[in-house]
Amino acid sequence: MLVYGVSMVRNEADVVRLNLQYHLSLGVDRMIVIDNGSTDGTDEALQQISSRDVRVSWSYDNGPFLPSAVITRLAREAFRAGADWVVPIDADEFWYAPAGDFREVLKDSRAGVLVAQVVNFIQRRSQMESSPDALLYMTRRVASPVGPPGHGQGLVESGKIAFVEKMYPPKCICRPAKKVEIETGHHKVYNADGPKEHTAKIVCLHAPIRSRAALEERIRTAGRAAEAGRKPGQGRNRRRLTELQGEFAVEQEWAANSYQDDHLDVYGQHHPVVFDPRLRDVVAPFMPQPFWKRLYGSLGRLTGSTGA
Repeated sequence: MLVYGVSMVRNEADVVRLNLQYHLSLGVDRMIVIDNGSTDGTDEALQQISSRDVRVSWSYDNGPFLPSAVITRLAREAFRAGADWVVPIDADEFWYAPAGDFREVLKDSRAGVLVAQVVNFIQRRSQMESSPDALLYMTRRVASPVGPPGHGQGLVESGKIAFVEKMYPPKCICRPAKKVEIETGHHKVYNADGPKEHTAKIVCLHAPIRSRAALEERIRTAGRAAEAGRKPGQGRNRRRLTELQGEFAVEQEWAANSYQDDHLDVYGQHHPVVFDPRLRDVVAPFMPQPFWKRLYGSLGRLTGSTGA
């Protein structure tokens, strides 16, 4: 069985190395990555990784932000290379098999498309800058995301819930085919080799806002999708971010989407969050050694605290 990971990244220098190492250890045989015009050293990190690990290949594309077209092209490339499965991966996503082996889940499946739940993890309020160890503090999530997908976005736009509280559309893994097509965000796949199947055997652990600086970057680049011609029904939250103006608006958005004392501050309302260490625990072994020691220096840190 040959498993290909395909990815399009931009300005992900803090996590791209970690993401690739994690998914290769998970059982992905090859990674194909497109760098869409990074300016923060992501391309340098990809060059270093690919020069040391033949399983990783990458190229630089400074063109428009067209993730569906790019990921579809990479999936078809994987099909021509003989891939049995294609795993679309964003830099802030970590595929996870809760009760077993990721490759075994794929091997045992007769589906053409596996549709999996997404869990949004939330960053601590004090995480101002993006760094490799920032994921270690994303140990909170909402107890029950607000859905269904689409309905939750309307509540985000009206200021009633935070972005991280909405139910995220599920993500897909697929068996590639000659004319396979993967939608932006890999929420839907068309023309795959086999039927669609919902599964709880794999989950996508998602780290959408890793720091306040990452939020500022999302706001700064939010208009790229519209400029590239994204369909009117897509990217509603990106369009909302383009309307955020001034330091106070950014601070409000950060408070709504980061935790402090086990709650979010959603435009003046406290919304509780719950402790969930899954993302922290799956990425910790791939952190540089000082971060690993810092996290697991004492047994008490394994069970969590109000700051991690």
